[in-house]
Amino acid sequence: MKRKLIIGLIGEKGAGKGTVSDYLLEKYGAVHFGTSKILRRTLEDLHLPVTRDNLVKLALVLKEGYGPSVIIDSLIQDMEKSDADLIIADGIRMHGDVEPFQKKYQENFYLVYVTADLRLRYERTKARKEKEGEENATLEQFLEEEGKLTEISIHEIGRRAEFKMNNNGTAEELKKQTDEMMDKLLK
Repeated sequence: MKRKLIIGLIGEKGAGKGTVSDYLLEKYGAVHFGTSKILRRTLEDLHLPVTRDNLVKLALVLKEGYGPSVIIDSLIQDMEKSDADLIIADGIRMHGDVEPFQKKYQENFYLVYVTADLRLRYERTKARKEKEGEENATLEQFLEEEGKLTEISIHEIGRRAEFKMNNNGTAEELKKQTDEMMDKLLK
């Protein structure tokens, strides 16, 4: 039986996690699981707009009401239904998010931190229009969101990652870093 690898992606918004994830899906046949899917489904069921602010509020309310690992525990339950050999766990953001993965998957879990300079991340976020209203955000609004509870721990947790990817360059350079990581993991 092949070893199941879990790649836990962490990174600031606009850093390139989506590019890494898409590349892992395309080239390595990974399967993607993300906390934002869980939160998005809940907001849609409540007929609330799927904005970054609403995603943050919902995450904080759930963690406060049901415990700090409730969203990650749900993600792990979804992941357990998959028979994929390579799984991406996306949405690690706060203290306490990594430990459930480490406990469940031990040496088969790898934390991967994708980062880029702030100004570059701001421009990418505006251009991709992933969340409602992001294309109209000012730099000041972007910085304000960087200070939210769900965002402030990312850099600190990222320093503990087994793999760190700097995405100040091109998408091709980021893919090369991803290939180098996968070469190490698949040995």
